[in-house]
Amino acid sequence: MKSIKQIIIAHYSLPPVVGGVENIIGPQAEMFAKQGYLVTLLSGEGNIEGKNIKTSNITDLNPNSPHIRSIQRILRLGSLPENYEFRLQNLQKKIETQVGDINTIIIHNIMSMPFNLTATEAFWNYIEKNPDKKFYLWTHDLAWLMEDHKNNLYNRRPWTLLKSALPNVHYITISEFRRRQMAELLNIPRKKITVIPNVLKYQDFLSFHDVTTQIISHLKLFYRYPFVLIPARQLPRKNIERSIRIISNLRQNFPEILGIITGKPEMENGGLTSYSQYLVDLVREYDLEKSVIFLSDIFAELGITEAKNREVVHDLYFVAHLVLYLSLDEGFGLPILEAGAARTPIAVTQIPVFREVAKDGVLYLPTDESPEFNANRLMKFLKENLSKSDILFKRVFSRYNWQTYWQDYLKPILEE
Repeated sequence: MKSIKQIIIAHYSLPPVVGGVENIIGPQAEMFAKQGYLVTLLSGEGNIEGKNIKTSNITDLNPNSPHIRSIQRILRLGSLPENYEFRLQNLQKKIETQVGDINTIIIHNIMSMPFNLTATEAFWNYIEKNPDKKFYLWTHDLAWLMEDHKNNLYNRRPWTLLKSALPNVHYITISEFRRRQMAELLNIPRKKITVIPNVLKYQDFLSFHDVTTQIISHLKLFYRYPFVLIPARQLPRKNIERSIRIISNLRQNFPEILGIITGKPEMENGGLTSYSQYLVDLVREYDLEKSVIFLSDIFAELGITEAKNREVVHDLYFVAHLVLYLSLDEGFGLPILEAGAARTPIAVTQIPVFREVAKDGVLYLPTDESPEFNANRLMKFLKENLSKSDILFKRVFSRYNWQTYWQDYLKPILEE
């Protein structure tokens, strides 16, 4: 029988308390739960509950609890309060009880910051007493290197624990810059410290629909560049075949390119129209089955109703690197407005109505030149004309997101 994986994640507080660390603990817990862990959040204040996620509160982990506030007031002056040992032993026993036989423990910031030195020493002692457990000391900040705290740190215990290294623990920090600082402060090799950056739950931040998140994960869009959105119905005047041929040319320089045709297949007499069939055949002819995808096929594969098409296309505008809208005849050109609202670059055909709507805000592709020359224009555009905000957005989406967090960062160290 497969054993149940369990993990403790400890921090001073949880939402609704506001803070940078507090913001990442909820999504982190969800990610572990999704990987089959039973997650216990150990905290002094706040609460997060969910499937396979529970919160256990120990009041004295909270820097704002009356006992700890009183102790911290004296510690800031460099003295140990009379009741320090009593509170320390009491907290350590509670930690032992809550952790129990769980063998994987993540501790966020408590071992490097002075907000609750009783908790720092209690965890330190617990770690020393349990060398067979796996401890991951997640360090966001280093008090000994911060001007805000230097005047209230002293070269004796417990303050020195904040700049001392423990054996047999996994040190994690959030940037290469912090890793260099930690290695010097703790006097340990940099290779002993793993960098795992903070990430963003983009689907909540951008209010993405659940089905979009499902599609993004299924297609591994984080790893595809460029992702080209083709928001057009499958009608001859939409000129989708030119987009397909352009992608075929771009693939020579961008092997991970992905184009998504959003319009569902047009039907007549119980089968595909000749144009829809032509597009399917063209994708096969150019061997683009993995590079050009029909959104309706993904819907069918994942069991998503076509009624969700508009919601998904709306969201995909925000993560596309480029929109291709090469229609030959339009009365207006709504995708130009949609791409503009999403601040996503769009290339369109050089027809009068598009010039009227977009002016100089788009890349125009002449219809009298070959798809190869169109592709060359796009390649230059992608390399030279993306704004810094566009480049940053794509970097955040591809690297700093919760959906790739487990595979990219945590699995290698937690299930080694």
